[in-house]
Amino acid sequence: MPEGELALPPEDTLNSPLGLDTERQQKARDYSRLQRRFAYIQTGIIAIAASFLIFSGLSSELTSHLGLPPVWSAGIYFLLLAFVYEIFSLPFGYYTGYVLGKRYGVLSQTRQTFFADAAKSFLITLVMGVLLVAAVYAVMGAWPDIWWLLVWLGFLAVSMGMTFIAPIWLIPLFYPMKPLDDGELKTSLTELCRRIGVFVRGIYIIELSARGTAANAALMGLGRTRRIVLSDTMVDRYSIPEIEVIMYHEIAHQQHNDMLRLFSLQAAVLFGVLAVGGAIFSYLSNAMEYSGLSDPAGLPLLGGILAVLLIGISPVLSLFTRKLEKQADEFALNISQNPSAFRTAMTRLVNQNLAEAEPSNWLERLTQDHPSYTQRIRLADEFEKRRSVDRG
Repeated sequence: MPEGELALPPEDTLNSPLGLDTERQQKARDYSRLQRRFAYIQTGIIAIAASFLIFSGLSSELTSHLGLPPVWSAGIYFLLLAFVYEIFSLPFGYYTGYVLGKRYGVLSQTRQTFFADAAKSFLITLVMGVLLVAAVYAVMGAWPDIWWLLVWLGFLAVSMGMTFIAPIWLIPLFYPMKPLDDGELKTSLTELCRRIGVFVRGIYIIELSARGTAANAALMGLGRTRRIVLSDTMVDRYSIPEIEVIMYHEIAHQQHNDMLRLFSLQAAVLFGVLAVGGAIFSYLSNAMEYSGLSDPAGLPLLGGILAVLLIGISPVLSLFTRKLEKQADEFALNISQNPSAFRTAMTRLVNQNLAEAEPSNWLERLTQDHPSYTQRIRLADEFEKRRSVDRG
């Protein structure tokens, strides 16, 4: 396949048997392995560079030349670190995100739009990061004994706010969205929501085809911003029963209060990470003779401590989210009573999205937030067997 050629699987007849594409599975394994390899290399280099910055005294030397109040110095220092990080990371991001994406046919955007998206992401990160760092250092200076607790409360507020505004402001910055046209699919999904009792503001098409070949669907937002979002790459290739069973899965998260459950766990994890990380940072700040907690020279140290703690706890979050996803699959099967549509929908997704059907056990346990394809198909098979037994 020439580089740059899209690699969508053949368009299957919706009424014909659909199986796992073994050729694409080999490509999926190769693609995932290369992405992981470069991610590990990048992470290792960043860890070495950060360690040098912290323990060589270079961080203190750099911030000593700023000559500004701690809050301003911390913000400017973050800007400097962010620019250096972006310059270093851009070749990795370009290779794994663009070159490999083109090589394996999962990317449709041009080089220009790829860099435009990277620039927008960097700008958003820069603005939010500066505000966050300035706020953290202001709190550190004013309330050094309980700064981590106040930062935790601030994070919760920001996270909740982002949930409301993401489908309205952030996502459309990268992916055009438009209301789904009237028709059989819209009527079906509207009736589905009415029958289950879920309010949605509207049903939208998100144009993922402008960037790649992957298909996706979601129930986004909270309250008055909640909406169904379907990718055009799904609407064009999936039957209505398949889209319905996917949406049953997404609605299950709403019915089970999964967003609140996950948010609560993440809040508890963040509380522990900030409490432990704050204590470690306080001890090491004294040991390294920083001029106090709010010394901007400690910014790389604080970021490194929190990053290590978050990476260490991430398998627990992955395990919990896989549990929620399995419960949502069970809900979709029970409500739809259509294991056949569930199986074909999952098969289309893994074929189209170039996803590994059965990742290695350690990889799934450490990083995956969804059950594997084989586990989901097994769940549908078990459901069908139980239904057959019940029917006698």
